[in-house]
Amino acid sequence: MDCIHDPSIDRSNGQIFCEKKIMGDKDMANKCKLNLRHKEFYPIQGAGYEGFFRGYFYYENQYVTHENFVDIVKEASSEEITKWNGEFALILQTEDETTLVTDKKRTIPLFYSKHETNSWIVQDFIEPKPSMSIRKDSEEELLLAGFVSGDKTLFDGWYQLEVASIVHLKENASKYCYYSYVTEKDQDSLDNFAEELAHILHHIFDDLVERLDGRKIILPLSGGYDSRIVALLLKDKGLSDSIITFTYGRPGNGEATVSKQIADRLGLQWKYFAYDKAMWEELYKSKLWKDYVVYACNGTSVAHLQDFPSTKLLVEEEGLENAVFIPGHSLDFLGGSHLPYEAILDKEFTSQEVVDFIIPKHFRLWQLENGLSHTTSDIGKSVTKDVSSYKTLTNERVTSIIDEWNWKERQAKFIINSVRVYEYFDQDWTLPLWDDRLIYFFSKIPADLKYKKYLYDFALHKMYPDFYPLPPKPGAENSLKNKYGVLYPLLRKVYRKRKLYRQYFEEPMEWYGIYPTYKQYKQSLSFKRNGTKYTHPYNINAFIAKDMIQMMKELAK
Repeated sequence: MDCIHDPSIDRSNGQIFCEKKIMGDKDMANKCKLNLRHKEFYPIQGAGYEGFFRGYFYYENQYVTHENFVDIVKEASSEEITKWNGEFALILQTEDETTLVTDKKRTIPLFYSKHETNSWIVQDFIEPKPSMSIRKDSEEELLLAGFVSGDKTLFDGWYQLEVASIVHLKENASKYCYYSYVTEKDQDSLDNFAEELAHILHHIFDDLVERLDGRKIILPLSGGYDSRIVALLLKDKGLSDSIITFTYGRPGNGEATVSKQIADRLGLQWKYFAYDKAMWEELYKSKLWKDYVVYACNGTSVAHLQDFPSTKLLVEEEGLENAVFIPGHSLDFLGGSHLPYEAILDKEFTSQEVVDFIIPKHFRLWQLENGLSHTTSDIGKSVTKDVSSYKTLTNERVTSIIDEWNWKERQAKFIINSVRVYEYFDQDWTLPLWDDRLIYFFSKIPADLKYKKYLYDFALHKMYPDFYPLPPKPGAENSLKNKYGVLYPLLRKVYRKRKLYRQYFEEPMEWYGIYPTYKQYKQSLSFKRNGTKYTHPYNINAFIAKDMIQMMKELAK
């Protein structure tokens, strides 16, 4: 299973594509061609199988990588895979089939397609090529949400593995999800839950210290609760001298100020990178940006923007080689920050009410002139199908369904996919705040303790009272719908429109400088697609999604 390097597809940033073919000893009908670009997909070979593995996981108190995978893993059944806790992707080939496996976060993406010769192609990337066609339903999802839901991609005939998925490729593809976030809730006191969470966090960071093994650690330190707890725990574990923290944005912005204060209090090295409109204009027009967008989006997600300039500069200034970036994704989400107050009310919900919680939250990058139907649109039908598989819709189950959909779609495909920016500059990453133990813990927490991160914030206060204030118990006053009643839709529309015209000058990241003048920015605030007018972009990702799709179409002509 040698890796064949094709000089014609070597990347300017040092990434190398490897073409690999795997098959059994016999000449069989089931053949699978692999194109793997990441250098850390390592070959493995055991009794009756061979394949490739990237990443790590813990299994029965053992740390598993490609080096000991064959010795420890005796069976890769769905029951056993459920017990693997880590960041990994696995490709296995037997005489009968090819099996693909992703972790519970989709940290390492895999894609597959049926070749015209009736054989399968498996890749860890998708690049647009001539003759590839764009799926209209996927295009609309990417425009409105910034990601493509389910196992679809932007390109017809190409599919992605979702979180916690096993896909078997034989004559046809079959898929199985080996973990669900929708589970029964535990009942315990706030103090006991907080103590358990602190215990879990310390265990996770004990494991992390062993994996880091003296390597340089890079922390994007926003000053928010998530990145702050990463910094505090790593300092507690004695790694201060190995850490570089950094932040960015317009000089004097609030996040950078807090970031500097936290770094100084902890005695950590801190670097700041100033962003301005001229920088964004130059970057957005560059070949480097276009190359990165193709690398990062893989036909499934908007490319992560805000860390790109600072990561490039940091790698260059520090001469980083395989440093480990540890972003603070996304314990605030697991802790309950995305739950609406209306979903925690003690009542029985309808499927339509659950759909109405999900669609406005996630499909809002652009507003459609005639609105997005929650019942008849492709998006509405897709979300309804996801929700309708659940019955007995109590508030505990509904909040779990809302979070599960968010976890499988936005978090995995947009938030977690942001680590591609570190890969692009040939650096490593890890996501301790997405450890499986935290997923399990928060899946069992009652809705009233998760709402507005109450338990999470309380636990952080108990752990580090000098860095986190004691949170008040949140209630109905935090619901804008409840606060403003029937006026809420109108007030929200007025606020969004006002923000839209001011953000060009007020955004602390300055990224609307991708348009060199305010006039050009205003001209970009609406467009037509297939006879439908798109207006009121929600944030910078709306513009990136629109431009990215156009780029993909041009490359696929």
